[in-house]
Amino acid sequence: MRIDIFTPNDDPRNIDGFTIVIDVLRAFSVSYYILANHPQKYIVVGSVEQAFRLKGAIENSVLVGERQGIKVEGFDYGNSPTEIVNADFNGKTIIHTTTAGTKGLLAQKSENEVVVGSFVNAGALIGYIKEKHIERVNMYCTAQKEQMFGEEDYYFADYMRSMLTGGRPNFPEMVRTLRERTGKGFCDTGFAPASDFEYCMKLSSFDSVLKKKIARNEDYEMELVQIR
Repeated sequence: MRIDIFTPNDDPRNIDGFTIVIDVLRAFSVSYYILANHPQKYIVVGSVEQAFRLKGAIENSVLVGERQGIKVEGFDYGNSPTEIVNADFNGKTIIHTTTAGTKGLLAQKSENEVVVGSFVNAGALIGYIKEKHIERVNMYCTAQKEQMFGEEDYYFADYMRSMLTGGRPNFPEMVRTLRERTGKGFCDTGFAPASDFEYCMKLSSFDSVLKKKIARNEDYEMELVQIR
């Protein structure tokens, strides 16, 4: 199996094949909490302005997202599993936009099979890769490398690489390290509650995989759909 790890400095146009787009804290952990609450449709957009336009055009739509970690004024929910975990999205259309995660997803080549992932659905991703006999796995981390905020994406990529190649990564140690570093921002006085960090570290708590679907719609270009 060939496994390659990419950063935002790499041009997605040069990535070929099955790709996992990673945003552990918090976009693509939030995605699975959204899915668990049964939305009718899940749209990903690149800008706040587009999100508001779609909100005005789509009945029963819900805005989820952030800029620089902070809930966008006028949005229904921040990019926060704590806010979303008990929500009811039955019959709703989710419109999701974030600073890094959704931007990285939208940048991927349309011809590639692209899924989103984090620790919360790691087991499902591993199962899917093995079931489909995927021999080339690309992992695109949406955070910049060698920065404390965002290092969790690279921990996840290393975790996946180890699991797919027969290793035994020390996940509890990863969590302890991240809690002392990136996790310090998740607290009552930080930009997000401590519970967000805990929700995002719930290893393999969702047995599902979300895949990008190119939307044939002039108002937006991408949806996320469940394939497992």
